[in-house]
Amino acid sequence: MSEASPMTQAELKALVDATNGHLRNKSKNTIVGDAPGKPRFELYHADPSLCSHKVRSVMAEKGVTYFSHAMNIMPAGNFVPQNYRPEYVRLRLKGSPGGGFVSGYTGASSVEREGFDPCVVPTLVDHEAAKVIVDSRAICEYVNREAGTGEDLVPAGLESVIDEQIRLVDDAPHVASLYGAHPDEDRRPMGLRKNIAGIHAKKIRVLTAMMEQSADDPELLAAYRAKVSKEAAAGAFMIDDDGMRETHRKMAAHVDALESQLQSHSGAWVCGDQYTMADIMWTTSLWRMKWLGFGRLWEGKAERARLTEYLERAFVRPSVRSAVVNWPGAHAPSPHVKEHSGPGFALNFFWHMARGTDWQEVFFGDPKIKLPPLEPLPTAVTSTASH
Repeated sequence: MSEASPMTQAELKALVDATNGHLRNKSKNTIVGDAPGKPRFELYHADPSLCSHKVRSVMAEKGVTYFSHAMNIMPAGNFVPQNYRPEYVRLRLKGSPGGGFVSGYTGASSVEREGFDPCVVPTLVDHEAAKVIVDSRAICEYVNREAGTGEDLVPAGLESVIDEQIRLVDDAPHVASLYGAHPDEDRRPMGLRKNIAGIHAKKIRVLTAMMEQSADDPELLAAYRAKVSKEAAAGAFMIDDDGMRETHRKMAAHVDALESQLQSHSGAWVCGDQYTMADIMWTTSLWRMKWLGFGRLWEGKAERARLTEYLERAFVRPSVRSAVVNWPGAHAPSPHVKEHSGPGFALNFFWHMARGTDWQEVFFGDPKIKLPPLEPLPTAVTSTASH
């Protein structure tokens, strides 16, 4: 798979219009920000997606106005996730960084390590430049360069240390710690545990239908096949007890890496006295971990006092509050986070989810897409694998 060729603005508009034709819910498709005129940027993301958290935080920190498409990315009943629709996949393919589709699974989400996933979020459209940008890191760096507003998040002289810190965040197995349970102690929020059960088989069911529908489109067919391969590998990873224990060990080491970096200087932020892109990446990472129950790794721990002090500043940063902590639907109820617990939060969360769901399709499906029966993953996939 080679890097996508340049487009005209008319070609991009046609792709965007086709994608947006499936995104009709007004509560999920809105303009964020208050700059006048039509926004230059259009962002396809998902409320709970960690990679989307990163991009939204950068957009907020830079003060960028954009057209927000908060996509429904999880299969439910007969609903086809919006990021699996052929119109969206065609749009995303136009931002392909080259290097080949995703082919395996390590529990992390780095495009550099995993390959290009054509069926995920986020995706950024720059209408002014007629470009599609994929991969959360690439999007964040692009917005920082091109926005023309806010402070530079990669200031001169700090490029290498910022790059190192971003790589540490990208390499952590965030995805595995979300989808998979620790075999000895599953601390994830109960709602997540219930909703995520069997999710890879459900995804493959939908992707199988999309492959059948795209049989005469080689590019789309290759994209869906790559995604099926990834989801099958992910399903095997999540049931490997030793692999999941190693995932949690890596997440603990992830926390240690930040503590070590903070102890290397006396500044308020990850790379010193300036708030940078590294702070956004680390803050969104640690907030997700806290929500999942990993806060026990640093809370009340004298050996991680520098980290605890840092997070007291980082978690109240206005951009993080607006784009992550208080973003509607970004987090389901969790007993580990006071902002995301209690009956009031639960009621607001479920109301947000209900009004953003296409219930007709959940129950009756899309008449243009015939979903096969839901089948468990094959024995060869679900058996414990060695890593």
